[in-house]
Amino acid sequence: MAEILGFLAGAGMIALVGALAVAFLLRMNWIRSDTARLIQRSAGLTAAAGFVYLAFALLSHLAIYGKIEGALGLGTLFRGPYMTRMLTALIIPAEADPFSLAFAWIGHLLGSALFGQYVLGGLLLAWLTTAASLYLIQLRLRKTADDRTALDAAMLLLFLPGGVFCLLPGWAPFCLLAAAALFFALTRRCSRAWKLRFSPTGYGWLIAVSGLLSAAVTACAADGRIG
Repeated sequence: MAEILGFLAGAGMIALVGALAVAFLLRMNWIRSDTARLIQRSAGLTAAAGFVYLAFALLSHLAIYGKIEGALGLGTLFRGPYMTRMLTALIIPAEADPFSLAFAWIGHLLGSALFGQYVLGGLLLAWLTTAASLYLIQLRLRKTADDRTALDAAMLLLFLPGGVFCLLPGWAPFCLLAAAALFFALTRRCSRAWKLRFSPTGYGWLIAVSGLLSAAVTACAADGRIG
């Protein structure tokens, strides 16, 4: 339970610092108000999805086992082999693939700045990386389509099957950021002539089906079968 409380306290501290930083940049006229709102929205979407996934993993764990054995922490909620190795690598960085190794080192350094809370550092790094990815994707879609399409795409991305791993320590957040940066760069010359729109009915079905499949993936991750 201490790990979860520590994460909530750390997340609140990071959110406060981020809000003050955005307010300062806005006050100095270094960013525009719409940019500040987009940053806040990207961070808010990421935090909301992260808390939903953590809460669902906790409920899945209780439904399967009936109780929480041992300390309530990220390693208890997600017990897959990769997640177990990744949480250990945050303390002593050592992983095979480049994305995981890079994440482990940066998460370790962030955890050191948070007084040795390495798992907390890794979780916050995943959330910050995913928020940055959503910002890049929405920034481009707002210019090529419209704001509503950008918001719909960001929400769909978070709740695609396997989206939970973009909010957990590991290679997925960095891969998402690389894909978002590539998308941002490749669509630089696109204009509003690019008619990208979501049908309201089709989007509703798509988000519903994606949510169900994502819930199944998250339940399997909580049971340690994948991830």
